[in-house]
Amino acid sequence: MKEEMSSVDIKYIVEELKSLKGARIDKIYHDGSEIRIKLHKAGEGRKDLIIEAGKRIHLTSYIREAPKMPSSFTMLLRKHLSGGFFDDIEQHDFDRIVKIRIGNYTLIAELFRKGNIILVDENNIIIGALRYEEFKDRAIKPKHEYKLPPARESPIEVSWERFLELIKSENVEIVRALARKLNMGGLYAEEILLRAEIDKKKKANELSEDELRLIFEKMKEVFNAPKKPNIIYKDGTMIDVVPIELKWYENYEKKYFETFSEALDEYFGKITVEKAKIERTKRLEEKKRQILATLRKQEEQMKGFEAEMKKNQELGDLIYANFTFIDNLLREFSKAVEKLGWEDFKKRIEEGKKAGNKIALMVKSIDPKEKAVTIEIEGRKIRLYLNKSIGENAEIYYEKAKKAKHKLEGAKRAYEGTKKKLQEIEKLIEEEMKKELKVKKLEKRKKKWFEKFRWFISSEGFLVIGGKDATTNEMVVKRHMGDNDLYCHADVHGAPHVVIKDGQKAGEKTIFEACQFAVSMSKAWSEGVYSADAYWAYPNQVTKKAPSGEYLGKGAFMVYGKRNWYYGIPLKLAVGIINYEGEDLVMCGPVDALKAHTKRYIVIRPGDLKKSELVKKIKKIFERWGYKVAEEDIMAILPPGEGEIVEVVE
Repeated sequence: MKEEMSSVDIKYIVEELKSLKGARIDKIYHDGSEIRIKLHKAGEGRKDLIIEAGKRIHLTSYIREAPKMPSSFTMLLRKHLSGGFFDDIEQHDFDRIVKIRIGNYTLIAELFRKGNIILVDENNIIIGALRYEEFKDRAIKPKHEYKLPPARESPIEVSWERFLELIKSENVEIVRALARKLNMGGLYAEEILLRAEIDKKKKANELSEDELRLIFEKMKEVFNAPKKPNIIYKDGTMIDVVPIELKWYENYEKKYFETFSEALDEYFGKITVEKAKIERTKRLEEKKRQILATLRKQEEQMKGFEAEMKKNQELGDLIYANFTFIDNLLREFSKAVEKLGWEDFKKRIEEGKKAGNKIALMVKSIDPKEKAVTIEIEGRKIRLYLNKSIGENAEIYYEKAKKAKHKLEGAKRAYEGTKKKLQEIEKLIEEEMKKELKVKKLEKRKKKWFEKFRWFISSEGFLVIGGKDATTNEMVVKRHMGDNDLYCHADVHGAPHVVIKDGQKAGEKTIFEACQFAVSMSKAWSEGVYSADAYWAYPNQVTKKAPSGEYLGKGAFMVYGKRNWYYGIPLKLAVGIINYEGEDLVMCGPVDALKAHTKRYIVIRPGDLKKSELVKKIKKIFERWGYKVAEEDIMAILPPGEGEIVEVVE
């Protein structure tokens, strides 16, 4: 199973991550070998970039709960990078090294071996790193210049002449020569040879120039293949994730993805979840092993106590079963000892054994110190004390049986207690496995096309869109304004261009709402103004053609002809959850528009409450209504600047 990205994977993901250019760094988190950078991309919202040293880099929707106390590395990264912008990303020399430029800083992700994450300044001097290390040719330490590992050949950039020179000199199998000399790994070396239909075991220096030319062409073909991200499965288990279609895996089950990030996230995200499960239950499993070992010992003890109890009970019963014989034996042995003494008694018994005397043969041992004789009767050995009566001798065994019984009962209680502990630990393990992991998956809803703009649905059911910045203002007018629409604009510098889709069929109410939306989403809101003017016009009045001698910048347009004005429009909006085309969407628009589509909404106007605080208040109200909405989603739809809640309609 693949556990880290290859150089090829990194090539494709870096190309994809260039789409993050211009995104703002919101917050940075660090846990173990991972850092997660939370970004905000205008028009697209939240993005989470995960970098795991030595393993991977991609956008993620698997969000691990952040540590309660941020590490010193977290604080260092936040200090230098928070609020900055993602300016560029590149792969160094087809190696497993990625550089991300953020303002005057560069974040370097080393994705080979143990890996590292290093922050350097504009002079390439190390500010901090995930781990500090020293090698023969370079040191990862603060205030040291960051030095890259020795460069390796790139299969993408290598020329035919250089390729020939590298491979012809290798006296090893061609598959090994490709993998080693051109930094592509075994899988892609196998793929190239499979496409070229050349035996991978052939020696590199024995191949003809025509064969090498074919390998070279197939290599270029593989590394310029169109992106088709997929996860490979074998017997239902993930075994690999690749950015392109590979002939090597043509008979395997596959799952395809729109982006390589999504494929990598699904693959590594699931591995992360499984590892988290294992890690989380490791301590409990160790405890379970200890309890099972204790149970085995207790079972052995119980068997021992039971055997001892049974044995002594049977020996006591055996004495009484042979009462007359043993009673007489005790008397005779006692008299003999009293008359002869222990030494002569022992001699007499030995002589009797030699003579074949039955009684003497029953004696197995004599212990003068304990005044005891051990005899064998009915195949069982019994120790008899000559200074005690038959009843006292039997009682010795019954007492031993009783003690063993007490021990057995105690051991059984302890055993039951241990079994209960085992059940409790197994229940805990089961509960832990069922628990929602501290790694949650952000479900990314596929946004509707208009959600990249400011938008609302009018009280009459018309879609109204507006720009958020120069780029989206340009898009609203150039791409999305049709002949049957209407154009609205506030008499405020830099106000958004607003378009009512199919607006020429709309009533006065929708047109007024669109103009109110235009003034409310302008700078007038952040300036604390309570009313402003706006107008509407037809699409053919709006043009990029500037008056003679003037130039219109990005997002700017001229409006010629009659403008239809509304004066003193109040800056007031409402926020709520509406159902549109079967989906619940967070909408911010004129109060009447919200009122037409939902019974519950929050009325807002310009005020003194910071936008972030206003977002938190709105989020809590939504939660009270049973909706879980991310703060960034609310932030994205609100007008610019501070505000206040005027009314909550429930």
